[in-house]
Amino acid sequence: MQIEIYIDVLFFINFIMVYFIFFIVNKLIKNKASLKKIAFSSFFATFLYILTIVFVPYNKILSIIIISFIFILSIYICFKPRNIKDFFKTFLLVNIVAFCTGGASIAIFYYTNFNHFLNFTLNHFPLKFLILSIICTYITIKLFLSWYKRICIKNQSFYNITLYKNNQNVTLNALLDSGNNLKEPISKKPVIVAEFAYIKPLLPENLKVIFYEKQEDNLNKLLELGHNTNIRFIPFKSIGKENGLLIGTKIDKLEIHTDNKIILKDVIVAISNFSLSNDGFYNALLNPELIN
Repeated sequence: MQIEIYIDVLFFINFIMVYFIFFIVNKLIKNKASLKKIAFSSFFATFLYILTIVFVPYNKILSIIIISFIFILSIYICFKPRNIKDFFKTFLLVNIVAFCTGGASIAIFYYTNFNHFLNFTLNHFPLKFLILSIICTYITIKLFLSWYKRICIKNQSFYNITLYKNNQNVTLNALLDSGNNLKEPISKKPVIVAEFAYIKPLLPENLKVIFYEKQEDNLNKLLELGHNTNIRFIPFKSIGKENGLLIGTKIDKLEIHTDNKIILKDVIVAISNFSLSNDGFYNALLNPELIN
């Protein structure tokens, strides 16, 4: 039996498939690859795949090797993984999404076109089923990851904390972060990290302006704030930032709502202008020394 393959149709379907696979993975790993970059990487992968079909004699093992190599190149182009661990994580997720999308496509086609499924060929497979399966795959994986995060969160320690300053107070949900070993360099006191959006009522106006204008790295602005005795500068190190600096402020009182309420005075709070939690479940990081 001779099978006719239309290169333009094959190219289009594969391009759409790869594009949406990369798009879904980009969303799942919260990468910042642009749509143009995803499109270019998808075109690159599809183009090499078509060349392989046309010019390379069919061999199952050789085909697996070549297609894997194409995916590796396109993943590097699209996502630029920082290390081997990031690469394998992304590579595995690409393959899982591809497998789920392909399985969903066939399942949808099967349940809606059972009679045609018995004589299935690529020409009988409508594009709408591919698009629908991609959407279903994205929603399913997103729901699974959300559920998995909730399971992990249950195994972590969270505390409601209340911060007091100048007759104002705010209550936050804080994660007890074993990796938070921040200390104020002069007093050596352990430091809490909290999101700016939630502790604004406790801050002086000149400090609010710094964060509204996103000038936390402006040295001149920071030196001007240094005259305020309640402002603290807290050095930190993190991945990709060897010499970071957080702006902190001293609060009057901290309450940690445990079975036996912990009350601490003159606590230092470092301010983050970025979300500390991807899903907004917590908005502060609690230093373990404050509990102990």
